[in-house]
Amino acid sequence: MDEVFGLTIPLWEIALRATLVYLVLIVLLRAIPKRNAGHISPNDMLTLILVGTLGADAITGDSTSIGDMALMIGLVLGWSYLLDFAEYHVPWLRGWLRDRPAPLIKDGRMVRANMRKEMVTEEELHAVLRKEGVDDIAAVRFACIEADGDISLSLKSEATASGGNPGRASGS
Repeated sequence: MDEVFGLTIPLWEIALRATLVYLVLIVLLRAIPKRNAGHISPNDMLTLILVGTLGADAITGDSTSIGDMALMIGLVLGWSYLLDFAEYHVPWLRGWLRDRPAPLIKDGRMVRANMRKEMVTEEELHAVLRKEGVDDIAAVRFACIEADGDISLSLKSEATASGGNPGRASGS
């Protein structure tokens, strides 16, 4: 019974491995363009994936013991909570862990470097503008891809007065 529920790996090793893997994956997930991450933060995405994987391993018996898996799941959930807590209370950490909006249009001109980085094509950007009722890119003061992958628009004042529809569009 102790083989099933007890720890088969030293506690310090489980803690170190779970912590290192979690933190390395958080850093790697920051490289994913916003539009590919969807409407979920990298921290939340990683937590869901790891808890699901660890839970599946525990259920199918691929792990060495239920105790090892329970401890690893607890550590992943603990790190997720601690990072969310730290993001809320430490602004510079929030800026590093959460994606920031990236401008795609500034003063009616496309910001091609950000479009390349976020993998947004000119056609996709024009489609978002059409959905918002904007025919001319020159009418856009700025458009940003938000942290959740949506594209938000702000129209120049004369475009807004002439019936443009400033707001948020789904860019995914």
